[in-house]
Parts: sequence; C-alpha cells; structure tokens
Amino acid sequence: MFESQHALTRKLSDAGADFIPLTIDSYTRHNQYETATQLLRRSEEEGKDYLNGYPLVSHGHQLSRELYTGIEKPISLRHGTPDARLLVEVALASGIAEIEGGGICYCVPYSEGFPLDRCLLYWQYVDRICALYSTEDRPIHRESFGPLSATLVPPAIAIVVQIIEALLAAEQGVLSFAVSFGQTGSFVQDIAAARVLRSLTRSYLDEFGFEATRSYLVYHQWMGQFPQQREKAAALIAGSAMISGMVGADKVVVKTVDEALGVPRPEVNAEAVESVRYMLRIFSCAAPVTSVLIDREAALIESEVRSILGAIFDLSGDVFWESVFRAFQLGYLDIPFCPHSDNANLLVTRRDANKSIRIADRGHVPISDADADQERELLASVGSRSDKTYRQLLGDINLMMV
Repeated sequence: MFESQHALTRKLSDAGADFIPLTIDSYTRHNQYETATQLLRRSEEEGKDYLNGYPLVSHGHQLSRELYTGIEKPISLRHGTPDARLLVEVALASGIAEIEGGGICYCVPYSEGFPLDRCLLYWQYVDRICALYSTEDRPIHRESFGPLSATLVPPAIAIVVQIIEALLAAEQGVLSFAVSFGQTGSFVQDIAAARVLRSLTRSYLDEFGFEATRSYLVYHQWMGQFPQQREKAAALIAGSAMISGMVGADKVVVKTVDEALGVPRPEVNAEAVESVRYMLRIFSCAAPVTSVLIDREAALIESEVRSILGAIFDLSGDVFWESVFRAFQLGYLDIPFCPHSDNANLLVTRRDANKSIRIADRGHVPISDADADQERELLASVGSRSDKTYRQLLGDINLMMV
C-alpha cells in the first residue's frame, strides 16, 4: 500500500498537481483500525490490495512522512470520517497541512447512524488542534466538502452548510479555510453559486469577528454518475475545467476518464491533472462572467441563504454547534438524498428546463414564500410531462449519462 501510494504521489506531482491528495481507506474512516491493519498485512503478503485507500493510522506517521520526501507541495487529507480525531493527529504528525471535512459534510452524507451532535463536537476538536499547530505564516489549512450527497443538492443548502462549517472552524482559531461546492449541471447556477458562496463566506466571517481567517473557493468536478465512454467522460471533465476557470476557483478537484470503471490508475490520474491544467491555460477567463440570468440566480440563492442562516442564528444554544444540531432536528437544514437519522429528508428538488436544481417542496427549510414561489415558477418551465415522477427524478439525477 505504501509503494502504490508513493507511485501515485510521484505521478501526480510530475503531472503538475498543485496539491497532492491522500485518500484514506474505508475501515480507517470508520475507526476500524485493527481491521485496516490486518488487511494491510494481507495485502503486503499477497501482493494484492485489499483496501480502497491509504491506511494512515496503520502505517503510522514516521513511514508516511517518507511519501513526501522531496515534494514541496501541500498534502491534502481526503477521507469522510465522522470521528477523525486520531486520524488528523497522525496526519499532522506526518506533515500533512491540509485537512478536509467537517461535522456536517462528513457525517450526514456519509454515516447513517453516527450521532450528528457527537460528530459536530469531535470536529470542534479537529479544528482546535489544527489551530494550535498553526502559525500565522504557516497555518494548517481546513477545507469543507461542499458536494454533500452530490445528488440534486440546491445551491442554497450547500452554501449554508459551507458557511456554517467555516464559522465553526474560525470559532476554534482556524486561520485558513476553503469552502467548496460541486458542479450542479447548470452553467448559470455554477457561476451564480460560486459568486454567492465566495462573497457571503467572507461577509459572515467578518461580521462575527473572524477577519483574520482567510477564505478560499474550491470547485469539485462532476460528483454524480460518470459516463462509461471515455470520450464522454473526457468532454465532461474538459467542460467542468472551463467552468472552474470562469468562477475563479482557487482549487479544482479533478475527476478522471475512468471514474465510472473503478479506482483510476496513477497514470490516469496524472492524465486528468494534465488535461485540466491544459484547459485552464488555453481557456483562461480574464474577467468575471455575468449576465441577467446569472444575476437573477445569484439574487435568489443569496436571499435563500440569508433566510436559512438567519433562522439558525436565532435558535437557542449555549454554543453555535448546538444551534446547528437543533436546525437539523427542526428540518431547517435538510440535505436531499441523505439517509442520516437526523436529516428530515422533506426537501424535494428537481431540475428545470435549464438543468438548474430547483426546490419543488421546501419541507421545513425556512426560505421565504416569495423565494419558494420563484423556485416553483422556474421549475414550471419544464412543462407537463407524461412520465411518472420517479422517471423524472432518475433523469434529473443521471443528467450526465444522456
């Protein structure tokens, strides 16, 4: 496992990746360290991988430091762990200075039964140790996972979650934080969402006294089902790379043409990095892209975000994370297609004629009546359909498979 990760690290670095991801195996993600260690030993003995990622805790920090000898690029811990306390401690000891995750984004979409309140508290610990090991010149960088369930998540919900996690991290002293979102499938909605996410994150950090916390924007290429045909996958990657340039993303999380076929080989990952860098270089965007449609979409998203956050800020709680937990219990925060027991799953979304994600039923999410009416009006643009609702929904989910 060490050798294959070392090879991937070198391939990505040589291809020009600006940061090097370290993706953790599923057993370590669920704190099953003994099982991860047993499968690591079996993999080493049989020369076959029995883990779907790097078992950082099993390998330990001393060996893991050798992965990055001679590489002067930030290493990003990518995992999906609700209780990441030990994992992050080992990561920091290994020289990793970028930690992805958060109490919402690494719990509600990932872990059906893990208590959300405990996860929020555990991630306060993660944020605090990241802050304690930071200096003003060399901060430990934190990053939230914006795509969430990656299935018809409306921009307002994704942005609210990102701002909350930025505030929770800044509250613990984090000085560098990246908010992110996933490609929606709509050109207009991507540009509008990026504009609102960047501006409101900065606005709320400043409003609550966290001016020292630097904020960044990350764009995830398509997180839904990928086409199996390599030509279509390549076109999808190229298109999303161009959008990332248009929104001025500080980081792009890259996909590969083999995304639908399994875990991509190191050389395929390297090719993806080279392709995206080529697109960003050839189709550079000198000025922000705007239009009447984008302005209207941004105004709607911002209004919804402010309404939801205002309702959450008004909730009682001795500390902020308790108010956030209460917001899920009340359905103020509701993430589509998340099976977590604390998620209401009353928010219903669909795509309109422009492929934008619309709120068909707000459930208990506190957006205004005017905004809810506007969402329904925009959704009406798809017209009447003779097929059943579930077929419409499948088509909306499998947008990129057409």
